[in-house]
Amino acid sequence: MLQTKDRRDRQGALLSQPQMFRTPIGTRSPGFTVTELLLVLTLIGVLSAISMPALKGFAATRRLKASAATLRSLLTFARDMAITDRTTYLVVFDLDNDLYWLASSETFNPGTPLRSALTAQNSTALAAIQSNINITTATTTTTGNTVQQNPLSRTSGILGVPHSVEQNVTLAAIVTNANGRAVQADSGVAYIYFSPHATSEETLVYLRNSRSQIMSVTVEAASGRVRTRQLVPAEIEMLGFTPEN
Repeated sequence: MLQTKDRRDRQGALLSQPQMFRTPIGTRSPGFTVTELLLVLTLIGVLSAISMPALKGFAATRRLKASAATLRSLLTFARDMAITDRTTYLVVFDLDNDLYWLASSETFNPGTPLRSALTAQNSTALAAIQSNINITTATTTTTGNTVQQNPLSRTSGILGVPHSVEQNVTLAAIVTNANGRAVQADSGVAYIYFSPHATSEETLVYLRNSRSQIMSVTVEAASGRVRTRQLVPAEIEMLGFTPEN
């Protein structure tokens, strides 16, 4: 009788324990087996392999659009400075090295465009040195009893300084409509000018990435305004751009 009573007391004590401390008989503890972990890792690898080309394509498109936006900014800046300074400004393109820079008509020579750009760059370096020596943004010259302030131009920091396109992006071609005749350049040096009246020549600059996507940067002749657009495959084929190797 005492043994039966003790057994019943122990069973009652077990039943009185909270549910969270009791483990059903015949069930295993929660967790993952090696097979389950390998299955999850395999699924992650498959999904990564499927999405990787799309991610690479997204990055290539982003770099192409970023290059077009940067070029548009410099062209717009050249137009604005031509209006402000009442002098012609140009954006010069080195198509062989995928470079472009801002130039002034005062330092640019169409016969030797690269040398003129280097002259402009040296002028920029000199202006930067003067800016560092003079803590203010103007240089002071004294003539007799007269103190003259020579403010630095807004273009002093970028005039003649080369800009490069993004990685795996190239300057594919520049098409200029001069006097009703389209002239295309895909190598050498080309340039776009902006007059003090904000006029220019109708020009298309084509940028291409490693996936043969094309962005066009258009300069309007009458207003000098700049806009960008990504071409669809049918337009790329019609223009005759061959895929890059």
